[in-house]
Amino acid sequence: MCRSTRVAKLHAALGLCGLFLMLGCHSEVDPTTVTATVVQYGLYEIRDGLPAHVEQTDRILCAEGVMFGVDYRIDVNGGGFGKIPVEFRWSHPELSVPSSKLWGGETPARRSTPEIGWRESSLEGRALWNFEHPDEKISGRYEFQIRRQADGRAILSSIFFVEGC
Repeated sequence: MCRSTRVAKLHAALGLCGLFLMLGCHSEVDPTTVTATVVQYGLYEIRDGLPAHVEQTDRILCAEGVMFGVDYRIDVNGGGFGKIPVEFRWSHPELSVPSSKLWGGETPARRSTPEIGWRESSLEGRALWNFEHPDEKISGRYEFQIRRQADGRAILSSIFFVEGC
């Protein structure tokens, strides 16, 4: 039996989703089914080698080593699997810190388009900002957003006010 006939029979037997799974192709979640919520936010510190939530606040005192951010949950209504077409961004005052690869007023918060597994309906994550370099310490408004890739619409926003730099 020729390869195209085998593929056609396999496609008919498994359906399109089954074929995508067998070939290792990834699907994309419908962006209109994606929502996001803040689980907790505020100050974090390193405990036992990992960041731990310390205090819920949106007012951040500017000091080297201070860490703040958001724990979030992304929900896919109706379930689904594959890539979730969202991007994670920090908006902040203009920065120019080449050694930290920070410049401009926006910075990626993590890799975009996370993947959700088969039969899962949500995933959790964390986005943290840490003042590591003296040139990073700038007072102002810092905002974490999860945005739809297709239209740039924010589906989650958490705002912090950094003071005392």
